[in-house]
Amino acid sequence: MNRKTILVSVMMIIALGVGVYGWASANTANKNISQQKQELRIMASKNESLETQLEALKISNQVNHASSNSDSASKKANTTSSQSDNLTDTTQKITVMMNGLLQGMYSPKKATTMGQYEAMKPYLTGEAIQSFMPDRDTPISANGFQESTINDLRVYVTPQGDDYLLMARYELGNNKTNTNKKTTMVFQGTVRKVGNDYKLAAFDSNRALSGVTP
Repeated sequence: MNRKTILVSVMMIIALGVGVYGWASANTANKNISQQKQELRIMASKNESLETQLEALKISNQVNHASSNSDSASKKANTTSSQSDNLTDTTQKITVMMNGLLQGMYSPKKATTMGQYEAMKPYLTGEAIQSFMPDRDTPISANGFQESTINDLRVYVTPQGDDYLLMARYELGNNKTNTNKKTTMVFQGTVRKVGNDYKLAAFDSNRALSGVTP
């Protein structure tokens, strides 16, 4: 096997090795790539054959391509992780908002429709304000909403442009009727970020999922 063949074979093995392991250890691979490129220049300069230098240049380009793919994969992984962390943080903030909204809905300090609306209003914006605004102020007498409890609140959000599609599942209890019975509820709507806060921008539904359960 002549010197040219040996050189090409060795460099191809090095390039393949960087391609396989480059993503897992980008920093180490980049250091090795720099060293390999320097060795390629030295070996090519010692050989008077133009063909050998061309082969060395091709292999050097392959090594650069492997390095570029490694960097791209690393950046993509970091971006995905950052997006996941941001969504988790957003979900936690929306959960706090939903808890306040539901407390205002079911346990207002003033047991009237307007009192209920005023308790919910800090968590509303846009169409939701119109959806929950009462025609007139009347007492809340059905089931004693002011004594209801919210348990096991779970919030799920999906980004949609600048907004978030919301689905919240919770257990609704009523201290006045029977504290041992709860109704599984599902709330759906759209959430929007307003300044540093998240508010309900549009209301779709709030319904019982499975009725009253022991």
